Amino acid sequence: MKREPELIRNLILDSIEKMGLGERIQKQSAVVRWNQIVGDKIALETKALRVDGNVLIVKAYKAAWRQQLTFLKDELLSRLESDLGRDCIKDIRFI
Repeated sequence: MKREPELIRNLILDSIEKMGLGERIQKQSAVVRWNQIVGDKIALETKALRVDGNVLIVKAYKAAWRQQLTFLKDELLSRLESDLGRDCIKDIRFI
């Protein structure tokens, strides 16, 4: 009996899940995808740095932008949720 070859993609994804890294990779994608999620205007004024737990840490280059982003936090969290999935990132801290 011949076995069908498995796609390497499936083997890698299975290994990632078995090692318990799937959730961590999903959260880290918030850093990688930040510019696409927030758009050009915000991306020019900020840089996503890292994820601590469920909190995305974002550097705002100017204090005025840090304050403005605080007002936009709920909208940005909603965008992150629709792009990355529910409960991936629960908060954003602007520094």
